[in-house]
Amino acid sequence: MERNILTKENQLGLEQITDLIVKKYKPDQIFVESNYNKKKQLDEQYQLYLNGKYSSYTDTIKNPRYKRFYTEGETYQLAFRLGKKSGNKEIYPIDSLIEMRFDLLQKMIKSNPKNKQFFEERLAISGKNANEILAKKDLRDVFKALNTDAELNQNKGMYISFINGLGFNEGYFGANLVADWYKRNLIMYANMQNQLAPTTKNIVILVGTGHAAIMKDFIKNDERFNIIELKTIL
Repeated sequence: MERNILTKENQLGLEQITDLIVKKYKPDQIFVESNYNKKKQLDEQYQLYLNGKYSSYTDTIKNPRYKRFYTEGETYQLAFRLGKKSGNKEIYPIDSLIEMRFDLLQKMIKSNPKNKQFFEERLAISGKNANEILAKKDLRDVFKALNTDAELNQNKGMYISFINGLGFNEGYFGANLVADWYKRNLIMYANMQNQLAPTTKNIVILVGTGHAAIMKDFIKNDERFNIIELKTIL
């Protein structure tokens, strides 16, 4: 199931969510799941957004998939909106593009009937949960549901309880893949750490649920930060 973020109802929901965040914890810096090595492009896009000219960029995109990404994605719809309301002059990218061989993982899973069945069952459960969350009428309820510990840990748990043990006799393929996944998140966290301004007090890290579950663990073990649960804001 997909949720059209461009509907009038969802746009109103984004306005309400960003207003509440700004009112309670106006962020000094916002970090997004965008390529760290392409900050110049992100800066240019954000400046266009601040000046009400973002469509001059998106109108030049011919590929429908990319066009949708740049018009409906969370960086533009949420981070840019929140940044403008907070008076932020920049949005900060943190993503690290480490190659993840999920194609090989899929082949390994499909080659073993037991693993294939387990994976498909878990995937079905995950899909059902996602559909139930996206079907919630109020966008605030969607955001809160996506950020519960149960939802965040579901993705992280799959890596540890299932993927990590695959390919034991093939050079610990699963463990190496999980290690790469954690390395990617560690690099993302380092990219955040090294862009922090000395005067910053409140930050927002906007990433997908898979990354968010691990980022939350990192923050819990970083004495410089305290986690603000989204449910306390919305």
